[in-house]
Amino acid sequence: MCEGAFTDELDLVADPERVEDALLRLTATRGNQVAIVIVSDSRGRAPTRFAADLGNAWGVGDAARDDGIVVLISVDERYTAVATGPGVTVNEEVAAAVARPFFSDGDFEGGILAIIGFLDQSLSGEFIDPGAGSGVDVPGITLILAFGAFIIGAIGIWWRISHNRAKEKEIKRKRELLVDADLEGLEPSGHELPRYQDYAFSPQSGISPQLDTRLALASLRGMSAVPPRDPGDAALALWSNGLIVVLDKDRLLAETREPLELRSSSERPLLENAVQQAAIDALAVPTSRDDEFRVRRDELQSLISSLRPHRIAAARRRLGDAMAAELVETSLGWAGSTAAGRRFLDSGPALDPTAAIDASIAEIDAAYRVATAKASRLETLYASLPESTARPAVAAALADVADDPDRAIEEYEELRQRLEAEGDILASDGLDIPAISALLLMNNDAGNSGEFIEAYGYHRDHGREPALAVEYALAGLMGSQEIANIRSEAKRLDLPISITAALLRRRDDGPEVYKQLRDELAGHVDTASSRTIAGILAMSLEPSQALRRWLAARTALESLGLQGSYADVAAAFGASDPRGPRIFALAYVAQRAALADSSIDDADRFAPELAHEGTSGKTDTWTGKPLPATFGSFDPFTFFYYHWVITRGHAGSYGWEPVYRNTSWSDDRSSWWGGGGGFGSAGGSSWGGSSWSGGSFGGFGGGGGFSGGGGGGW
Repeated sequence: MCEGAFTDELDLVADPERVEDALLRLTATRGNQVAIVIVSDSRGRAPTRFAADLGNAWGVGDAARDDGIVVLISVDERYTAVATGPGVTVNEEVAAAVARPFFSDGDFEGGILAIIGFLDQSLSGEFIDPGAGSGVDVPGITLILAFGAFIIGAIGIWWRISHNRAKEKEIKRKRELLVDADLEGLEPSGHELPRYQDYAFSPQSGISPQLDTRLALASLRGMSAVPPRDPGDAALALWSNGLIVVLDKDRLLAETREPLELRSSSERPLLENAVQQAAIDALAVPTSRDDEFRVRRDELQSLISSLRPHRIAAARRRLGDAMAAELVETSLGWAGSTAAGRRFLDSGPALDPTAAIDASIAEIDAAYRVATAKASRLETLYASLPESTARPAVAAALADVADDPDRAIEEYEELRQRLEAEGDILASDGLDIPAISALLLMNNDAGNSGEFIEAYGYHRDHGREPALAVEYALAGLMGSQEIANIRSEAKRLDLPISITAALLRRRDDGPEVYKQLRDELAGHVDTASSRTIAGILAMSLEPSQALRRWLAARTALESLGLQGSYADVAAAFGASDPRGPRIFALAYVAQRAALADSSIDDADRFAPELAHEGTSGKTDTWTGKPLPATFGSFDPFTFFYYHWVITRGHAGSYGWEPVYRNTSWSDDRSSWWGGGGGFGSAGGSSWGGSSWSGGSFGGFGGGGGFSGGGGGGW
């Protein structure tokens, strides 16, 4: 979370460099390290407590002087908290109050700069605290009142300047949106561009030669691969099954040529330059001159209307040429792959090469129907959940709870509200109750919330940190001897407590099987991935088949183009899928394609779990049997999921996070798991942790000593 002296989680400050420069000047002048943080909320804690916790966790201030300052701006709570080390004398309430008129008006930059100015004055010794001393000092009171009037007047001037600046920025922003909308009108609409179906011939009905999948794939990769002895039947089979389209190429090229009147005209370059200059001129009009802006915008729209026919004609020509270039001459005419054909090719390595073409198409269609339904369910759940750090994680968990998203949401909300009402200790420890609710629901523990809270309290009473107490409670661990045995094994294996418990309950020699598999995997993957993969395999397969099936699944995924640590762990899911590696790979490619079209960022990270046959309906992931609704029974996948969530915010040191450092699945490194959800404040398990745990971050000096602070609402 820490991004240096200034952290703006919500991107509310337009010019963060200005704030950072002011903080650097303050530190250079007064010697105090100051951290300012904008967050949506204070993670279930009091804002002043959260600010103090951040100061201690990040080590703000000099370690010897304990002179750090943390300013926390909690937007949803409309509260500013100021926490200081014991070596600082600053009136926290006044520091928060100077920003109130700015924050109330939405000017966060102005409010933060006002706080920095107040801190600079206070640390210089020039500010007289009205709450200091005792007795009546009339000259002092007069001086205080005069100084207060000066401060109020200065704030008023600053507020007016900032308010006018904010108003000017808003006008500019609105004008930019209007001009951008006008320029977007240059883009051709879909109906103005050529489409395959506009130039396609229809295949003869009732004629569909048989073709096996191997030959169909070869034919699609290039029509020249069709055996010379029967080129017509191969192409006809592809055409009749909708994998290729046969086009009237001559008509396509003829109808996408630019009209003669446009080709002969030399006005396009002039119009292109004129449009760009008109857009620049319109945005350069001072914000006080609305009439002039309207005139300039009318000129821009007129130029756009003149240029648009040229743009459309050029786009039609480019697209027509591109479509024609992709066509291959066959015995049937000029042909190209359809969307179904491309999907057939993408799925090719996961298909049975000896199967008939229509059987493989049916298999692909079935996989895509299931994958599309799961992706749609994920979208529905995500849209139904309130905004929170755990929202993506909860949606992913609920997507596997039931086929009906409404029922999943209903069960989840009932459990969450019960935990909110009965689990005061969870909230006071800063734990993420929505995420815990989703985990309990996945584990068929909706009716065991009371037992969970009791178990959590038991472990907290015995001195265990919140994150570790959650893990023990989810695993139903209570007996001291059992805990001692599992802790010993976890330390020996360098595994989390819950994963170790799952191994021991899976089989008596579970830890030894895990260690054997981890050693066997050492020659194939890195250390971090080998622990994760060995854990999945040890809980799902016999040792003699685990590595063999994992290698088969890995090969299947590699043939689809997926490589790296992400693919290695996805292969562990494929190895344990009861349908076998080939069907899992087909389900995976379909699921990934469906999730890639999702409006949720990074949704295709969920492809291995959603593609796996066993991860749904409150069943045991590996056996497929219903999970007992008794507290202490659990699905091993729940604990992998748990460690997924709590290890966010780290640089790949442990847990599942190394799996998602690999970018073979996407060019986008940003992740739900890299800095979002999770269980909040506490330390960690033997393998997990929290981004709020101790340490020195963001270049702070390792100070701390924060014990609280003050602040105020706005």
